[in-house]
Amino acid sequence: MPYPAKLPGVVTVGAIGESLKVWENSNYGEGVTLAAPGVNIVEADPSQSSGYSEGTGTSDSTAFVSAAAALVRAKYPDLTAGQVINRLIKSATFLNHDVKKAPDEEYGYGIIRPYKALTMDIPKGSKEGPLAQASPSTSANSGAASDDNDSTSLAKKKKKSSSGSILLSAGIAVGVVVIAVLFVVMRSRRNGGSGGPGSGGGSPSYGTGYPPQPPTGYQPYPNTAPNQGYPTPPGQSPQHPNPYAQQPPHQGQ
Repeated sequence: MPYPAKLPGVVTVGAIGESLKVWENSNYGEGVTLAAPGVNIVEADPSQSSGYSEGTGTSDSTAFVSAAAALVRAKYPDLTAGQVINRLIKSATFLNHDVKKAPDEEYGYGIIRPYKALTMDIPKGSKEGPLAQASPSTSANSGAASDDNDSTSLAKKKKKSSSGSILLSAGIAVGVVVIAVLFVVMRSRRNGGSGGPGSGGGSPSYGTGYPPQPPTGYQPYPNTAPNQGYPTPPGQSPQHPNPYAQQPPHQGQ
């Protein structure tokens, strides 16, 4: 029996003939729920002058089961769809057919009996009905396993989150240390270039003239004004050379 006939809760209908035996071309296999007349069934047919014709097939059988379900629902409006199916199944019959086990691959739970479905004393049963299969996620054991898995997953997520926070904090700390080291180095170089502490204890050498002489082979850019470079820092006399334009003093001098 193919899908969707095999899906949980689906009522799959087989056809029986006038002999009350299963029709030779009827659907069969695992998943058949009920059987109903399906051979030489009078049906509406607007293409005929009389408005009726005869049909054969499981589609006609399904119409019988649908009508029986509608009658049950009309009489018992408080029943769920699963409970309506329960009444159809509990009131069905195998007649004198040699069926060893229900559901049978040809007759399912039996041939429908609409009148019995309306009048028999049948308990409501579960809201899902006899055809609904309990999914693993709704069973007690699976529910407990699911809770355990959820707890484990939550613990892993927390551990991962904590590890991520530690790594982020460590990264920020390293970044701060690197910035501090760079700042000290730059400050030390600036102090060394201006004769301050950190230059090796010697006096800075500014050269013999101002501005400094360019290296051998140096070609100035066209239209470059003399003494082109960084502006004179505030508070520094223009008679003194700009330390940013000078070579750093030799260590130990």
